[in-house]
Amino acid sequence: MKVVYKKLPSKKINCIATIGVFDGIHLGHRFILEKLKNLSLRQKIPSLVVTFDVLPQTLLEKSNRHKSDEFHGFLTDIEDRKIIFASLGIDYLWFLKTNKSFLRLSGKQFLEYLFRYFSPKHLLVGEDFRFGYKGKSCIRYLEKVSDKYGFDVTVLKKIRKNGRILSSSLIRHLIKNAAFGKIEKFLGRNYFIKGKIVKGSGLGRRLGYPTANIDYDGYVIPVSGVYSAIIETGNMRYLCAVNIGERPSINKSAEKILEAHIINFKRNILGEKIKLMFIERIRNEKKFSSKENLIKAITRDVSYVKKHYSKFNNLNANSLFVPTPCS
Repeated sequence: MKVVYKKLPSKKINCIATIGVFDGIHLGHRFILEKLKNLSLRQKIPSLVVTFDVLPQTLLEKSNRHKSDEFHGFLTDIEDRKIIFASLGIDYLWFLKTNKSFLRLSGKQFLEYLFRYFSPKHLLVGEDFRFGYKGKSCIRYLEKVSDKYGFDVTVLKKIRKNGRILSSSLIRHLIKNAAFGKIEKFLGRNYFIKGKIVKGSGLGRRLGYPTANIDYDGYVIPVSGVYSAIIETGNMRYLCAVNIGERPSINKSAEKILEAHIINFKRNILGEKIKLMFIERIRNEKKFSSKENLIKAITRDVSYVKKHYSKFNNLNANSLFVPTPCS
């Protein structure tokens, strides 16, 4: 797969294309991508996915976001999107350099920019596809200008699973509500986040349960509470008990903190990048009346994780953390 980003093609490339945000590359997205690849093979023309290096939702003012998009952060970083697109057999992947100025392009300007470097012979889009400034241009406009630019348009209906429309906003909602069993059915893989271990206050160590503080850097994370999870660092996997929230019992934080007590782990991983997969929400975050009661609660949490999830120690890391195609 050829990734187009900072260096743009010097010569126009014929292709079969689709355009979208593709956050998460869930099963609804994969339906479009499979159609794209099949048409590309039949017509013997390379496939192209046009997407964004930065999710437009992160740059838009809240008032300008689509009402149906419950945005709490992103699902997949740029590196994992590359892995998934490549595994699906996409020929060209174009990451548009996205900023507020770019998002002010009209639909006409947006298409003119795209067609400066690629020449799509066929464009596949979802039925709710909109583009250009504030999403003012839609499929009707694409069909109107298709003769001018020399491409056909195929509109694909949204995919439903278990009676629900597959969408990134649905998956964000499920993650926020810790519905991990449902997430995999819609996403087509386990949901995990990446983050960097940063210096914390040392509170966990003083309580006898040292924690790794994780900078989750814009990912969607579940609601506040205590979780069982799996962390990957240095190509090794470990069970952990994770707390998400404000730590109300000792020193309430102004920002939501994500910290993990890694079970049977001694190594200093400050500054390292990790992957974290949530398994189950154990309980709500709560304020305890004393330090002793807090320690007892943490002890119960850690014991619960050990008792119920030791089986994860024997799983292949790839089955948990590497995004792969799902039929």
